[in-house]
Amino acid sequence: MSLKKSIMSVLAIGVLGISILPVVPAAASSATDAKTAISANESSTDDLLTQIATANTESIKLDQQISTNSSKITEQETAIKDATTKIASLSGQIDQAQQEVTKRTAVLKSQLVSLQKTSGDAVSGNVYIDFLLNSNDFADLVSRSMTVNKLNQASKTALADVNDAKTSLTTLKNDQESTKTTLVNTKASLVKEKTNLTDLKAEASKKEDALNQKITDNKDELEALQTKYDQANAEESAKAAAAKAAVASAAKTTVTAKAETTTDSNSSATSATPAAATPASNGSGTQSSSNSAGNSYAWGQCTWYVKSVASWAGNGWGNGNQWGASAAAEGFTVNNSPAAGAIVSFAGGQMVGSWAADGSYGHVAYVQSYNAASNTITITQGGMGFDSPGGPNTQTVSGASAFTYIHR
Repeated sequence: MSLKKSIMSVLAIGVLGISILPVVPAAASSATDAKTAISANESSTDDLLTQIATANTESIKLDQQISTNSSKITEQETAIKDATTKIASLSGQIDQAQQEVTKRTAVLKSQLVSLQKTSGDAVSGNVYIDFLLNSNDFADLVSRSMTVNKLNQASKTALADVNDAKTSLTTLKNDQESTKTTLVNTKASLVKEKTNLTDLKAEASKKEDALNQKITDNKDELEALQTKYDQANAEESAKAAAAKAAVASAAKTTVTAKAETTTDSNSSATSATPAAATPASNGSGTQSSSNSAGNSYAWGQCTWYVKSVASWAGNGWGNGNQWGASAAAEGFTVNNSPAAGAIVSFAGGQMVGSWAADGSYGHVAYVQSYNAASNTITITQGGMGFDSPGGPNTQTVSGASAFTYIHR
């Protein structure tokens, strides 16, 4: 073996040994850290969604209490109005009773004047006594006595009735005024309570808005973390591929060196020819989009979830109902044949089991399995309408042949 070839063999073995070491990328922790941060962000988002639901429930409860309180205030205002009307009516009746007393007093005065004229000359200074003393005879005295008694009794009864009525009306009026005062105080209390409830509602709404802002901030942070993760993952994949290529190159160099050594040992006059390389494998023979690196879709959307599990799908394929046409334009097989591992696209308004896809955006999901006997597919999906926006949310859908499928 020549010195040159010996040195080449040693160098090749050294390169092979060195190349094997960095197969595990040094920056692997970057993607791991990003993935951990994404998980923490999703957990925080779930917690915020729970808090928003609680705040929304409290807000609805306060709205109901404010509505009930407003109804009670209206009832109190109606009762106060009725009491005011009754008080006004009773005041009118009391005024009428007072007028009746005045009228009765005037009648008594008139009767006294009449008796005075009838009694003749004044003797005692009392009209009634003079009326009796000026009787013509005993029969006239009896007659005059009965007349005086009747007048006294009639006047006394009339005045008593009027005064009783006035007293009764005054009592009713006082009761109504007391009732009105109670109603007014109750209304004031209800108005104060409504003010407190309105303030609490404002605070609840403020809290809910703050939580929604946190959700938005978390979403922005999550998108940034996802981008960071995709970049770190791509860098690590590139480094792993480079390391693998280095190992393959070193191995090829070693084979060449051994071949040359063997040829030299056999005193061959010609240079050793390296063994023919095995044709590169095309992997699974499946297709990927020309724009499949990373995930440009917004987290929490159905498109983001499908791209995260079907990395071969393209970025920029649009809304869920546009994926079929976008995939077909890139040369993918698109038809109505269900298959596990395919992407299923739903048109706007198309039923996805018991619910309908959005009328404008449609929906997209990943097919886990297909049951030809029952014509059903089991899918996993994401979206803000699910308990887990980032997925996976599993569902079995019938009528599988009615949907659009994108095959890799």
